[in-house]
Amino acid sequence: MKVFVKCFFFFIFLLKSSFFLGQKSTYVDDNGIFRYVKNDKEIRLFGVNYTLPFAHGFRAINYVNKNHKEAIDKDIYHITRLGLDAYRVHIWDMEITDSLGNLIKTPQLDLLDYTLAELKKRGIKTIVTPFKVGGNGYPEKDFDVEGFSSKLGKWQTYSGDTVLEKQERYFTQLLNHVNTYTGITYKNDPAIIALEINNEPQHTNGKVATTYINKMVNVIRKAGFKNPIFYNVSERSAFIDDYLKADIQGCTFQWYPTGLVHNSLLKSNFLPNVDQYQIPFQEKKAFQNKTRIIYEFDAGDTNSSVIFPAMARSFREAKFQFATQFAYEPIDLAFANTEYQTHYLNLAYTPSKAISIKIAGEIFRETPNGKSFGRFPKNNTFLNTKLNYENEVAIYNSDTKFFYTNTTKETPRNSKKLKHIAGVGNSEIINYAGNGAYFLDKIEKGIWRLEVLPDVLWVKDPYEKASLKKTVAVLQENKNKIKIDLKNLGNRYFIKGINTDNSFENQAEDRSVIIQPGTYIISLNKLADDFKLNQKFGNIRLNEFATNHQKINQTYVVHQPKKEIEKGDNLTIEAKIVGPNKINKVEVVLNTGYQKTDNYKMTKRSNFSYIVTIPKTKIYNESFNYYIVITTDKKQITFPENVSGNPANWDFVSNTKYTTKIVEKEPIIVLYDAIKDTSKNFLWPRQWNAIKYNIEKVTHKIASKNYLSVYADNLNAKNPDLTFKVLLKDVVKREQNNLTKTQSIVVTASSENKNNQKVQIAVQLKNGQVFGKVIELPSEMEDINIPFEQLQQVSQVLLPRPFPPFQSYFLKSSENSSFNAKNIEAIQISIGPEIKKENYTKPQQVSIYKILLK
Repeated sequence: MKVFVKCFFFFIFLLKSSFFLGQKSTYVDDNGIFRYVKNDKEIRLFGVNYTLPFAHGFRAINYVNKNHKEAIDKDIYHITRLGLDAYRVHIWDMEITDSLGNLIKTPQLDLLDYTLAELKKRGIKTIVTPFKVGGNGYPEKDFDVEGFSSKLGKWQTYSGDTVLEKQERYFTQLLNHVNTYTGITYKNDPAIIALEINNEPQHTNGKVATTYINKMVNVIRKAGFKNPIFYNVSERSAFIDDYLKADIQGCTFQWYPTGLVHNSLLKSNFLPNVDQYQIPFQEKKAFQNKTRIIYEFDAGDTNSSVIFPAMARSFREAKFQFATQFAYEPIDLAFANTEYQTHYLNLAYTPSKAISIKIAGEIFRETPNGKSFGRFPKNNTFLNTKLNYENEVAIYNSDTKFFYTNTTKETPRNSKKLKHIAGVGNSEIINYAGNGAYFLDKIEKGIWRLEVLPDVLWVKDPYEKASLKKTVAVLQENKNKIKIDLKNLGNRYFIKGINTDNSFENQAEDRSVIIQPGTYIISLNKLADDFKLNQKFGNIRLNEFATNHQKINQTYVVHQPKKEIEKGDNLTIEAKIVGPNKINKVEVVLNTGYQKTDNYKMTKRSNFSYIVTIPKTKIYNESFNYYIVITTDKKQITFPENVSGNPANWDFVSNTKYTTKIVEKEPIIVLYDAIKDTSKNFLWPRQWNAIKYNIEKVTHKIASKNYLSVYADNLNAKNPDLTFKVLLKDVVKREQNNLTKTQSIVVTASSENKNNQKVQIAVQLKNGQVFGKVIELPSEMEDINIPFEQLQQVSQVLLPRPFPPFQSYFLKSSENSSFNAKNIEAIQISIGPEIKKENYTKPQQVSIYKILLK
């Protein structure tokens, strides 16, 4: 009888569990607000996409001989450590289906199950996009797989009985698939809070779009999924009315405000680009009851630590409730950044950027729906956040939390109530000699948890062409001094290593101790023997730690010689260096005769940084040419060619030196010179959905005749404007002393064979203001002088152009300061202003030889 009763109650328990699991966990109310069923609370979730289970990420983990699940564990721990609570994944359906649309057991499906289960354990909620359609190769070539969509274009998937039957079969089986690690079907998992039907659809017919969406909604509902269903409306926004006719509860959008795949690191102030997220159809009646979701976002090709917080602010102003960055780079691949070269986010390898997304999550969750903080640059300070582009620091400062992306002198708002600290660099509380991220969290009175990540050095531009054969960043587990100034810990706090293989134990002297990367307990008094080191703390355990023990087999020197210095000036040379062997000495070396050299020892300033000043008495001729020689325990190595030996050796061979030009003292700053400069620092508009144009650098045997030609057949476009920019961050840094001496812009240019070509020449300042003047170019090359006092404030053109393309084209800074040459950051050149409408159909051409400040 007892056995019968136990079985009966167990059966009832299973029925109840099945009942509750089968109920929806989220819903969208009549006002379009995404809410939890259990408490009607408004959803505000912020996180990342993460694609290791599929495509290149999956294959690359094999290439580097790592374990997929161990890699996923490390990354999910770091994602959790950053306080992120949202995940979105577009499934590579071609890797988990057969040619008929049947779900098949593959390693990728198993890893998807595992990832979803591990995220769920950490309290992270998921939106799944089941249907991707598109290649599985990038950055490699596509791999042949059996999946039914592998040979299809997106346009082929919206109609036709056969392809729709395959989609129905796939969606039905996926939603009824039991996750091996949770024991719950996808359709019943409350952590899967919504579905987005497919990834970036490219419709060409509105009626077909409506019919397709409704067909798939019916399939999903019939399969038993009860949470909201969303659809992408930003990829082909022209069909917004057709999307809104369909039975969806929400609309998904993306935001790439700096474009994608610039192929190099962008250096500029892009806060104006994220000033506001505009939805051109937001007043439509049918849109008012739809939830708004950002399925992907990133500031591609940048390493700024102020952009994500600003984007989170703008998302909430536009009433988005879920936003996920694309895409978090797996720590085991981040040394090469091969998954998506235009994106680079990882806690260990991009520490400041990672802390910035932690700050962004706080902003996203605390900002009321639709709240505006004004326009740039006045919206750089709001609620608990301050953004400082010039010092590259974002600060989040509340009663209990103090986060910062780089060194700051900001004082915590309430040190007595402070519970969570995270940062990079130094602050009023923590002084740290390393450059990795760290976290300090209060467990209870007098007991804190400290976690320190390794030091990192970028040795190559991570946004250039991707390859696992090259290293772009190096982690080093250096010993560094840390000083913690918390009154409730005192001067002599105890510290104990608690992660695996960390047996460190010590007592601080003057609040300071030397530690390596790892996890520690810091306490006013020595820990009690029964203190549980593996106890749960939020969504992590106290003794967790994750890193990549990166090994390198060569020495890297990161050094860009100064382009030029003026005669009579000293030359300061800086370099960042890392190698597999202990570095005993670094020198700047120049040849002075046969087997003779002058050697200048560089001073070590930090783990990677070295510096030396060459006195002006040693600098002569038209250029200063030098090597950097590194002496290790094993050998001497000479750069820039990374060759063994020393320039003083009789058999030393190296054909390349670092070179800095020595120029006359003149109050002239060269902003662009067609003879020498490449277009690497240019920002160009996109070629699609815009004016078609051609650029050509025309070179001659006589270099002074070289010029940059920009040509357009016409200006027929929604915005009859063709604007490009020259980024000047490096020039301005080098020429700070001369900027205040300049009084005008000098443009050497022509219109080639066209008479009276109007072009606006403008200078963009750090505060977003742009000052310019329209000039007329003659058909022959001419120097045109524009005194600063003739410059008038004009609108900034936001470049690179973003995705989606319906974002703002112009920005007028809310700042009203007068022109100051010291704050210049870019030259903005526009073909369009003051050109009459009847001339839009005519060809436009500008040929630029050089641009100076004089």
